[in-house]
Amino acid sequence: MSSTRMPKSKLLERTISGLHDNLLQSLPTLSYETPVVDIGCGTGAWLNRLSNFGFKHLQGIDLDIDQFGTEKATCSQANLDYDDLGLGERKFGLITAIEVIKHLENPGRILYHVARHLDNNGYFLLTTPNIHSLSCRFKFLATGKLASFDEKGDQTHIYPVLLDCLNRVLPRHSLKIVQQWGYPTTDSLKYRPSTQMISRFLKLFIASEIEGDTLCMLIQKQQ
Repeated sequence: MSSTRMPKSKLLERTISGLHDNLLQSLPTLSYETPVVDIGCGTGAWLNRLSNFGFKHLQGIDLDIDQFGTEKATCSQANLDYDDLGLGERKFGLITAIEVIKHLENPGRILYHVARHLDNNGYFLLTTPNIHSLSCRFKFLATGKLASFDEKGDQTHIYPVLLDCLNRVLPRHSLKIVQQWGYPTTDSLKYRPSTQMISRFLKLFIASEIEGDTLCMLIQKQQ
């Protein structure tokens, strides 16, 4: 079902500070007429930002639609692990899933939805906690626990994304990462200064594939 909610004074961004700005600046060149769907849209803060940027055709999907608070997009309800998204045969030039895959019991399900509804020339923007950073790797070495997925993290975080594994699964859905980066590029927003200092020292001796608290990826269909 669809729902249009009364606008709220400020929509809560359930991400680390500044991530939405970084993602907006990192988007590929797209027409403002491009249809966009945000999977796991939450309050609609990201869709509201896209609307302010100029995008006109915006759809959100979330399990809890009562939190949706922008009139600049429509929102429909679905359980991403089990439900069809209710989009029929619609295709989108941009599909986004910001800090969503970590909550899913079956992450392959979101890839199925993306492969079905992504336009051939479109992009899928995916973000998730970056477990590849030296800070996260050091924490795991010292404690045997992953940042964001331990007892201090949100207890609904259940699925960390390993890039090697993701790169094996994506081709099954005819998808491929075309760009990846970490946010923030300098100074973590969630690790202690002591952990960051040790990580900077380790960087002198250990190769780091990608730094930052959040792993960001642009994904496309394989032609």
